[in-house]
Amino acid sequence: MSFNTNAPSGLVPVRKMDGSAWTASENKYQIVTTYNSAIYKYDPVTIGTSGYLERGVAGSPLVGVFMGVKYIDTTGTPKFSPYWPANPGVQTGSTVDAIVIDDPNVIFTIQETNAAGAAGTPLALADRGLNANFLYTAGSSATGQSAVSLNNASEADTATLNLKIIDLDPTPGNAVGNFANWLVMINAHLYRGGVLGI
Repeated sequence: MSFNTNAPSGLVPVRKMDGSAWTASENKYQIVTTYNSAIYKYDPVTIGTSGYLERGVAGSPLVGVFMGVKYIDTTGTPKFSPYWPANPGVQTGSTVDAIVIDDPNVIFTIQETNAAGAAGTPLALADRGLNANFLYTAGSSATGQSAVSLNNASEADTATLNLKIIDLDPTPGNAVGNFANWLVMINAHLYRGGVLGI
């Protein structure tokens, strides 16, 4: 992970809100076999009106963070991939199982950018407790890694914003300023309503 360099990598789990370790607890959700949008590891996801998992939308409730997918391709070969490559060809009659961190109490680290993916005006420690949306940028098909960032132009106390800003990521090498990483939790969560910022 690169700190203070423009290299967002999505919502990476760090720990639980109560201070305990994140123990890789995840649940399975199904994706429509022909779903035609790529989803990368550490992308925010939601449940669509179809009842199936879809890529998350900024400003709308999320169910969690995508961690990978299992499916059987058209040749009958089982596949496990860190990302869903947008309608890759799934064997008829089989299902697509996505792995999702759906616990609303997980804390993630995420890099900030502005709404254009540039530095913008960096967040300050005074922004802790506020909410913000994420900025979607397509990830890497080579690594399967997300390129989602925290949109530092969106912070406000609005309860419908996706993420709650908890604190600056304390990892050595990270500092307040351009492209800093912040600890956040999903604020507008399908399993817990959004909370106003302070």
